Amino acid sequence: MQKSAILKLALFFLSALTLSACATPAWLPFGSSTVGQAITQGEPVTVHFFTKDPAFDTGVSLQSGLSYQLHINQLSYWIDSTIERNEAGVKLDEQGFDNSLRRSPWEGLLRRSRSHNWFELMLMQPNCKSGSLQGVSDLTLDEASGSYNFVATCDGNLTLFINDSHGFYSNNVGYASIVLTRVN
Repeated sequence: MQKSAILKLALFFLSALTLSACATPAWLPFGSSTVGQAITQGEPVTVHFFTKDPAFDTGVSLQSGLSYQLHINQLSYWIDSTIERNEAGVKLDEQGFDNSLRRSPWEGLLRRSRSHNWFELMLMQPNCKSGSLQGVSDLTLDEASGSYNFVATCDGNLTLFINDSHGFYSNNVGYASIVLTRVN
């Protein structure tokens, strides 16, 4: 093969990988092989989440069709590289920030989920990746408690991550204590 053909082929595969970022929410090709702790109704489980982790396995096993509550206690500032505030000037939280804060609108193509904000907290079950991928903006917010409610899509562990580009998690700063509770 000629050098230019190899280069074109390499660029094609790199482009395909980059553009498929939303279809590959995490580098977990076969799902989780370990079964986590099942939550008993009304018994909260607390996990400690760092925004640097591209696929944080909570160790909590969800059951398909059951309702859960997620409460986020942000214990430090959340920062994506140099971005500390969202488009409204408010400190970053689990809702993330709009693509308008990026240098180029094209950067939005690199997010793992293009339909969610940058730095938005994402939920996924590796056993049913595409069907379970949700951002906190997709969940029902209980205004009184400040908790998010959701229904598990399938049986399996819950994975959390911040919506960012693969390979750029090392520049993230942030820590939260997250409480998961089974509602029914």
